[in-house]
Amino acid sequence: MRITNIDTLSSYLDRLITERIKRYFFNKENNTERVEHQDIIISEIKSRIGCLIEQCILEGDYDYIGEKRTFDENEIAEELDELIINDINIGESDRERLNLAMTNEKRLRKANEGRARNKNNIDENFKKIVEKK
Repeated sequence: MRITNIDTLSSYLDRLITERIKRYFFNKENNTERVEHQDIIISEIKSRIGCLIEQCILEGDYDYIGEKRTFDENEIAEELDELIINDINIGESDRERLNLAMTNEKRLRKANEGRARNKNNIDENFKKIVEKK
């Protein structure tokens, strides 16, 4: 059984997005050493995503424990898009918080809640796809 925020599809996708955003900022700062480090991390995460998908399709099962949240069902692609936006908002909020203390706390909280909802929806929809086989 997979555990949300650790080894589910949504947690890998979320981590990939986060690491890719970090790479973007390191590249923007011309920090070659950190960009190269991020490239390694990104490659490893992509490999784990591939292994997870292959394993689930071969086994015809995707068993996981999700976070307990209130949410509506949406398509995986829409949830992934919202997850990306929420992760960007979290990153931007973290940076602004350093300069503006608590002025963006509400935006950060909303993005974190939306992020958790997105990840639950991704896992639930992926489970439905895998178990239809």
